[in-house]
Amino acid sequence: SSYEKEMEKYRTDLAEWERQRPDTKPLLEPFDVTTIKEPYEPKKCPSSYSIFCADVKTKPHIKEELKGKSRSERADILSKLWHCMDDDQKRPYRKQEAKLQSSYEKEMKKYRASLEEWKRRISNV
Repeated sequence: SSYEKEMEKYRTDLAEWERQRPDTKPLLEPFDVTTIKEPYEPKKCPSSYSIFCADVKTKPHIKEELKGKSRSERADILSKLWHCMDDDQKRPYRKQEAKLQSSYEKEMKKYRASLEEWKRRISNV
C-alpha cells in the first residue's frame, strides 16, 4: 500500500540522516511492548512479607528504630525480623496474602473475560 511505501521511504531517509549525523541519538528508540502496563488490569497482591513490612512499620517502637536509616538498612532490619519469626507468627500474614491472592485471581478472571469480549467485538467490526 502507499502508506507502507511512505513508511519505508521515511525509515530509509531517517537511517541515512542518522548515518550522516553520528553525534545524534536515534529518533526512533526501540521499546519493549511487554513493559506497557494495561491501565485496567488488576493490581497484583502483595506478598506476606510485604504485608508484614507494611504492618510492622506502623508500630511505634519499630518506627523509632527505622527512623534516620537508609532504605537498605531499613530493608535489612525488616528482613531480619521476618526471618526470626516462626511459622505461627507468620501465619496471619500468609492468610491475608492467600485472601488477597484469591481476590486477585477472581478479578483477573473477570478482566481476561472482558478483554476477550472486547477482542471478539473488535474482530467482528
